[in-house]
Amino acid sequence: MKKNVILAAAVALGTMLMTTPVFAGNYGWNRDGRGWWYQLSNGSYVKSSWLSINGTWYSMDSAGYMETGWVRDGGGWYYMDTESGAMRVGWVNVNGNWYYLNPADGGRMLANSYTPDGYYVDGNGVYQPQSKRQTTTVNRTITDNTDTTADDAATWQRSNAGNDAASPEEYEDQVIELVNQERAKQGLSPLKKDTALMSTADVRAEELETLFSHDRPDGTKCYTAFPGGYSARGENIAMGQQDPVSVMDSWMHSSGHRANILDPNYDSIGVGYSAQDGTPHWVQNFGRKN
Repeated sequence: MKKNVILAAAVALGTMLMTTPVFAGNYGWNRDGRGWWYQLSNGSYVKSSWLSINGTWYSMDSAGYMETGWVRDGGGWYYMDTESGAMRVGWVNVNGNWYYLNPADGGRMLANSYTPDGYYVDGNGVYQPQSKRQTTTVNRTITDNTDTTADDAATWQRSNAGNDAASPEEYEDQVIELVNQERAKQGLSPLKKDTALMSTADVRAEELETLFSHDRPDGTKCYTAFPGGYSARGENIAMGQQDPVSVMDSWMHSSGHRANILDPNYDSIGVGYSAQDGTPHWVQNFGRKN
């Protein structure tokens, strides 16, 4: 990817909407009945190339028009937003299937591999919910005795037998219980269930069904959903795990998520769970009150 790349300065959207819809004359973005194209300051047009504007990548076809949807280049697949044409990275839902567009590989779709957060995507790049990589980490915790997560999970499952019909609220409370068990092992104070952060987490869990990202569907960062009055904030998200034990196991075996759970600066927590689209989505929102 990025062969025949052309860099250009950004043009304000207001300017884009006022351009003349003909292939003549206006520097920057132009539009006609077929679509958008980009004219350089020297009067030439960007064709058969990747175009970068302020760090956002666009793909221009052989006729010079901005492409949307799936684009194949250099043997790999990339996904361009169907509204803006901007190249997407991270998790993206296309026609009900989740794909991972690897930021470390320039946005190239990952296939037949595990994502950085431990989820399996098949040869077509489609996320497989039942293929979460867990066996290795569970065996390790039992073998080397450096972590009792697996033993605690078994104890929790026995004590909660017959609880398959747990409500979202019960799942959320169970995650908080497991979080505080992990903190207690490290001599840390328990996190308090915070009503405002619970509301935030519920909102974010539902938003994850539209966009699995720390960015919100409206393009803003996750922290815009947080209430005021917190001097520190953090968020963990997960997708596909079927119960509190599974999602906590995933988080505790990911260094960044584990760091949030065990951060001594936090004193409050909210947890959200949503599976309206059939796939569980989980959120932990952390905070420290001013």
